[in-house]
Amino acid sequence: MITLTQEKQIQQYLLSKNLNHKLFIEIKDHFIQQISGLMEEQQFNFDEAFQNTKESWKQELNLIKADLFSFRKITRLEKEILQKRFRNMMLYAAVFTLLLSKFIFTVPDVFMYSEMIVIGTMISLLAYNIIFRKMKLYHYIQLSFHPLILKNALVGIVLFASVYLFYDDLAMAGSGIMKFFFLYAMAVKIQLLYYKARKASVLI
Repeated sequence: MITLTQEKQIQQYLLSKNLNHKLFIEIKDHFIQQISGLMEEQQFNFDEAFQNTKESWKQELNLIKADLFSFRKITRLEKEILQKRFRNMMLYAAVFTLLLSKFIFTVPDVFMYSEMIVIGTMISLLAYNIIFRKMKLYHYIQLSFHPLILKNALVGIVLFASVYLFYDDLAMAGSGIMKFFFLYAMAVKIQLLYYKARKASVLI
């Protein structure tokens, strides 16, 4: 049976790993179950069971850089979860942009209405997050330097450089790419704010 003092010791160790709240609770439960099992089945004392459990989780809880474009350090386990989430976000944003792409150049004003909708959605999510204290204003400033945003900026630079090198009609080609890139980047930003509203970890 884990005592309150021993539970606090487990909590202190896990807090040092900078886990997000949801993951912290989940891993804490795993730690308690694993330690309790070792104490009952292997007749370990708490210190032995705790050390054994820490060793078994060492790889997953090792602190590493969250992303190439981030200075934050998170556990390897959380990084794997985040990278999967980021890949899904980029995929959803790409699908959203591609679905609209066939209408943008054929139906008048589609891009304008799409632009209004994504900006309105982003403002609504931002207002919700701030009003209900899901995030502070400086978190939104941090969002501008989010790894996904920085990667989008890098992709944008590469795209426009390619347009400049390979297209004679720079204004027309650049305008088309700008529309797709804007919708894609906004779709990513909206998803980041959505996950923040759900208190899911997205490095904000």
